[in-house]
Amino acid sequence: MCIIIDTCSLSPVFEKLNSDHEEFVPVLEWIMIGKGKMIIGGSKYSQEISAKYRAIILQLDIAGKVVKLSKDEVDEIQKEIEEDASIRGLKDFDDPHLIAIVIVSKCQLICTHDKRAFPFLTDKTLYPSHVKKPKLYTGVRNSNLLNDRLIVKICRPTKRGSSKELQKNFCL
Repeated sequence: MCIIIDTCSLSPVFEKLNSDHEEFVPVLEWIMIGKGKMIIGGSKYSQEISAKYRAIILQLDIAGKVVKLSKDEVDEIQKEIEEDASIRGLKDFDDPHLIAIVIVSKCQLICTHDKRAFPFLTDKTLYPSHVKKPKLYTGVRNSNLLNDRLIVKICRPTKRGSSKELQKNFCL
């Protein structure tokens, strides 16, 4: 019921004029009118969000559609992952904050269109044994992942809003 949206994928999810928007409309609708919630956390994730998306995330938070994790907890785990990645020589790995968010939240779904990140985000060796590696939403073909079977404890159902009203207010 929760999803981590890679900051590079905020535009395809929330901007109607983005060339990839149609591929990510199911994520938008799942959050806006379904039971989905967006998980955010950590310093790096926060730094990567531009002002226009901060405003959208604030409105989603007010609507009860955002789960905010402890900045310190995510940052600490991110630091450990970065150290491990450095030791292992993972040079192209620049999303340890997303793995840290998965570990803290136990979220099982990441929305991204960053193909370079796919091997790292799905590498089970980067996660502790008690945390399932996440599935990736990379386009409309993954719409089946947007369902209640991926509910994690940190997320609870919220009231559903009006589809037209929410999309009008949240889509750029």
